[in-house]
Amino acid sequence: MSKKPTKKYFAITNAAKIRLIILFFLLVSLGIWTELTFSEPTSPQQAAAQVKRLEAIYTKGNYIEAGIWNAIALTFGVRIIRRSGTERYQALMAFLTFFFFGLSDIIEVQTGAWWRPWWLFVWKSLCVFSMAALLINYLRSRSD
Repeated sequence: MSKKPTKKYFAITNAAKIRLIILFFLLVSLGIWTELTFSEPTSPQQAAAQVKRLEAIYTKGNYIEAGIWNAIALTFGVRIIRRSGTERYQALMAFLTFFFFGLSDIIEVQTGAWWRPWWLFVWKSLCVFSMAALLINYLRSRSD
């Protein structure tokens, strides 16, 4: 009798192990940097410097995030050109969703919060619901 091979659902390749180790060290380094950078200020000057650093991180982080969302939108833009029918429509919806979500991050920098003004919150919520709907539709089409 031959043994039936067992499936390894969570098998990790050596390359994946290396990437996970690098990610672990990056996260530990980020944690140490955060602790050193944002520890309790001992003077008003240190507190003001921390506020400036946090504002810079918030601003640059939102611009970077907007760039990431727009890069994702661009990949769907390429799919619009290369596909037809239902796939083209899905790619168009994904393109618009990710583009407008990235644009909302740029507006968020100007307003200072994702929930203020109220219409920005509604805008972002609609984008998130659209992303969820696109994901559900994609998963359903794969199972058919």
